[in-house]
Amino acid sequence: MKTVNYRTKTIIGRIMLCVLFILTGVALILTSTYLEAPTLRKVISVTAGVLGIAFFGRMAFMLIILLFKDKQTLCYDKETITIRDKSFKMDTIKGVEEENNIPTGYLGIKTPAYVLNAAAENVSTPTFNVISKEDYPVILQTLRKKLSATRQRGSDLRDVFFSTAKKTWQFIEG
Repeated sequence: MKTVNYRTKTIIGRIMLCVLFILTGVALILTSTYLEAPTLRKVISVTAGVLGIAFFGRMAFMLIILLFKDKQTLCYDKETITIRDKSFKMDTIKGVEEENNIPTGYLGIKTPAYVLNAAAENVSTPTFNVISKEDYPVILQTLRKKLSATRQRGSDLRDVFFSTAKKTWQFIEG
C-alpha cells in the first residue's frame, strides 16, 4: 500500500514563514506606537500589523497542530483508497478533482484539497498548504492514473466476460 504524507520539512518551513510575518506585524505596531509619524500613517501601520498577526497567527496555529498530528494524507493500492479512516473501492470512485476553498476545520481557514467523487459521497482531503507546488500536480495525476487504470481493468474484464458469453452462445446455437 502506498501512502501520501505531508512533509515535516515543508511544515516547519511554513511555520517559520508565519513567525516571520507575525514578527513583522508586531514590529509595525511597535513602530507606529513609538515613532513620531502622522496619525493616518500610525492607523495604517497598526491596522496592517493586527491583520498580519491575525492572518498568519491562525495559519501558524494550524501548522503547529499539523506538525504534531498524523501526517498521512491518503493511502491507496490497486483495489482501495483510504482517506481519514474511510476506505473506498477504486471502482466506486467516479473521479478526482482539485478544489481551492475547502474548510480545514481550524479557525475558518480554507485550503486547496483533493476531492474524490465516490458513489455515496464526496470526500475531500485538504492539503493545509503544506504540499509543495511540485508535488501537488504529481499527486493529482497519480490518483487520476490509478482510477483510470482501475476503470480500464474493469472494462477489460467486461470485454472478456461478454466475448466468452458470445462464444458460449454461438456454441449452443451451432
